[in-house]
Amino acid sequence: MQVAALSCVVTVRAVRLTCEPLSSHDGTSDLLVRDDQGRTACTLWTHVARWSCKDAELAIQVIAPEAIVLPMPEASEPAPGALARLTQALLGSGGLLLLRNPSTAFGAAKIVFAQGVRLFAIAEAADEACWDAMLSLGQPVYGIRGTIACACRTVHPGAVISALAYGTFTCEEGLAVSVLDESRQGVKWTLPVEAETAVIVRDGFEAGRFRNVTGEWQDRGSEGYVRLVMRAPSGAAWTQPRFIAPVLSKGGGCA
Repeated sequence: MQVAALSCVVTVRAVRLTCEPLSSHDGTSDLLVRDDQGRTACTLWTHVARWSCKDAELAIQVIAPEAIVLPMPEASEPAPGALARLTQALLGSGGLLLLRNPSTAFGAAKIVFAQGVRLFAIAEAADEACWDAMLSLGQPVYGIRGTIACACRTVHPGAVISALAYGTFTCEEGLAVSVLDESRQGVKWTLPVEAETAVIVRDGFEAGRFRNVTGEWQDRGSEGYVRLVMRAPSGAAWTQPRFIAPVLSKGGGCA
């Protein structure tokens, strides 16, 4: 007698979690993570400080699943060395370093000295220029502004930290992204209202612009990275960069 094999498909529903890292002030505090009902789902540990270095003032923030003992600032130390010391101190802790003043600390021309920083605060166009400059160097840096929204399979501080570390989140200021479908070939999106969506690629160049509730971008292989900026009368939203593998021609060169 043959026994038919039974299969069971379990669907794990992702939970929308949000937080506002830049609302934290100087010192150590809890960073509240909320669910889609506005209830506190979990908390992260965060520390905000200003380090006066030899050549610049750094506005830094550390976000972690639990408390971390951080090194002390040294006034005689150059800013790149201070960031390197901070990133070294965070190794193995699950903590992430956020630079809250990329444009005033370094500027686009010198932002390469911020290598190792995972998150940039984007408050103005000059910060965005720093972000694009770092992305154009192939450095995985993710932008923070407004409300951070991520879809996590578990309501756990580590899940939120993972989303921040790997750029699987969007930034919202009055506009939420309903659907963001990213693949190796491109990206599709759906918004709750009609908006103007700009496709930003290497060097901050605008490669395309769409005006609709939905949109799609097919990768060409020459973008370097692709990120989206969406603006509507109700607000704006930003996606994180997707690094694009170059398309190789039959002869082995880049298309």
